[in-house]
Amino acid sequence: TEFRYGAGQSLLTQTVQQGVIGTPSFGLFLLQMPSLNDPQAEVPDWWRDAGQGGGWLGAHATHVIDQVRLTMGEIESVTATLSTLSPLGMTADDTYTVQLRLAGGATALLHSSCAAPGQFVATTKVIGSTGAAWLQGDQVWVDDGSGPRQVAPVMTAAPPNPPPSELLHTTYDMWHSMGIDLDPYTRLYGVLRDRILGLAVADDPRPPTFADGVANQAVLDAIRESAATQSWRGVSHG
Repeated sequence: TEFRYGAGQSLLTQTVQQGVIGTPSFGLFLLQMPSLNDPQAEVPDWWRDAGQGGGWLGAHATHVIDQVRLTMGEIESVTATLSTLSPLGMTADDTYTVQLRLAGGATALLHSSCAAPGQFVATTKVIGSTGAAWLQGDQVWVDDGSGPRQVAPVMTAAPPNPPPSELLHTTYDMWHSMGIDLDPYTRLYGVLRDRILGLAVADDPRPPTFADGVANQAVLDAIRESAATQSWRGVSHG
């Protein structure tokens, strides 16, 4: 849930929630990169093993599911495929494609691969009844029929702060080499600290709770069930 506090994602959520593009009807969350297409790529043994919870769905989709729930609403059902494109002999997935049905009738498409050859591709876009909003890096843009315009930032992101290069050796390490998650994590744990101390915290972004973790995991469970049974699966909200 740390990326709730990312400058771009936070602003996109706020833009959609404020009704700037009307009622959300469709979301597109796309990321492709070629990391594990390299036969020499190195990831931990557990990460390669589906039986130990490894794979890209658990590594990346967790963030996206939280973004969808926060920005567009609760997820009611899913249909999904999980696949492995990497030549590393993994039993875990490195690619997922998921269609979501949300409460209220909206839908979303989630696709990502960390082993797709070729160029890096990233798109996050929400379409509503009166327009669309999307990310360009940490910038949020909207078009409500009068032409694209940038939404004024409300949160200033600290510059990325990469970890020391001597600590980075494997492909798995390099996924965490950009330093873009330090600022969101710092904000997240600042909120956690204030809540422990009983201090007031801002409600935008909405502070995550243990219940959010459970809800996000329920979506992951439904995705795995759907991929195994090749059918739509409901998401448990118990």
